Amino acid sequence: MDQGNRGRLAKRALAALGATALVLIGTVTFSSAASAEEELAVPVGPSISNITGTTGTLTIHKHAGDPGEAGNGTVITDPAKIEALGAGLEGVMFSIERVTFDGSPIDLTTTEGWDVAQDATVAKVLGGLDDFGKVAATTATTLAGGIAVIPTLPYGMYLVTETSPGPNQIVTPIQPFLVTVPYPQASDSTWLYDVHVYPKNKLNTTTPEKTVAEPDALVLGSTVDWTITAPIPELGMGGTYNKFVITDTLDPRLTLTGAVVKIDDMVLEFETHYEVTGNVVITLTGAGLALLAGADNVTVEASTTVDSLGDGETGGLIPNQAIVNVNDSIRETGYPQTNWGPLKVIKQAAVAPNNTLQGAEFTLHESKDGPVLDEVGTLITDVNGEIVVDGLWVGNNATLSKTYWLQETKAPAGYVLPTGDAAWTEVTVNAGAASTVVPVVINNTQQSAPRLPLTGSTGTAAFMIGGIALLLTAGGVALATARRKQSVSKQ
Repeated sequence: MDQGNRGRLAKRALAALGATALVLIGTVTFSSAASAEEELAVPVGPSISNITGTTGTLTIHKHAGDPGEAGNGTVITDPAKIEALGAGLEGVMFSIERVTFDGSPIDLTTTEGWDVAQDATVAKVLGGLDDFGKVAATTATTLAGGIAVIPTLPYGMYLVTETSPGPNQIVTPIQPFLVTVPYPQASDSTWLYDVHVYPKNKLNTTTPEKTVAEPDALVLGSTVDWTITAPIPELGMGGTYNKFVITDTLDPRLTLTGAVVKIDDMVLEFETHYEVTGNVVITLTGAGLALLAGADNVTVEASTTVDSLGDGETGGLIPNQAIVNVNDSIRETGYPQTNWGPLKVIKQAAVAPNNTLQGAEFTLHESKDGPVLDEVGTLITDVNGEIVVDGLWVGNNATLSKTYWLQETKAPAGYVLPTGDAAWTEVTVNAGAASTVVPVVINNTQQSAPRLPLTGSTGTAAFMIGGIALLLTAGGVALATARRKQSVSKQ
């Protein structure tokens, strides 16, 4: 054999050997893709003269879990291995783009095409480096069992990119990977025209929580603190945190007055580690994202004022939920709730027609004989005999009522001020709007007056009879006196 023939054979053997190096790498990052490909062992491959046909099929099997060993392009049939794959993920979307070199699709039916393919990397294809590029994508979405079939693909090299997680809580999407159709089989020097790949995803199984504290005072305008605890999900192999956003859409009855953001016990700096926009979106910056690795939780302590009760059936019931987005995996908290209700008092006379009374004064207490709620101040009935407190805190979450005590400290003019236990009235405030409040009615007894003289016909007759009796008595006395004087003079 002459030197020229030996050179041609050697070149063809090298091309076949290199073809088998294009093994799937679904769990490496962009930065590590090239180095991972360089570390692959190059198995012995078939001669390209054995390739038949012009198109093949790519089947994507999408499962949840940690990536395992790189596949070899064949379908997995071992039941134990199938079970180990984890749950199939339906609804995950992919793009499949054909790789080009110098503006033309790589032709893997030629020796030159396989020579070029040996130099392809994800980074080069994505970046358009060293004359590599890609053409318009075919898209595919996994169906039941996490399977997507892309048929009739022209023979070539393809860049596969996960473009959407669908309804799945994927926190670490697989990184783009390269695959060839057909795919070389080193074990027996054959070609796979139906290529199967098994990219796996790490799912976000965390559950963020939100809690609400008691207010710093019991009337509207008080401060209520809410705490969001967002566990930091574990990343899959080669994953990075590229998004961490906490959205806390405040109820219109609440106003944000401040927020403290922490990663574990470390207090983050506003604008350096996070930004706040809208109502209320807290987004970690690059500096904040860099602190997540190895940490357990991101917490937000948000302070709000309660400004009003609102109307309708939900008036006074103020829920507040948060949503946590980690790498486009969306998790929601529950609905903690702060509950408020109005108090209405009507002061009236105890006797019908129960006229309402202005000017009665009360103090409000959390318990009988307890301290006065200074934030409420002295409550005085108005011209309609009413006292209205727009909103009092009644509890959180499922607690929808609270007992308060009113002490009457000044009665309306002309009415008796109750003393002792009688001065205290227990009232129950229920969560709700002003339109649903049931008034508390408190009666007052009128003051007594001095006795007046008797008047009318019966009284006059009695006085007349008494007067006549006095006159008759006086006349009798005078007559007796005169007779005694006559008797004395005759003697």
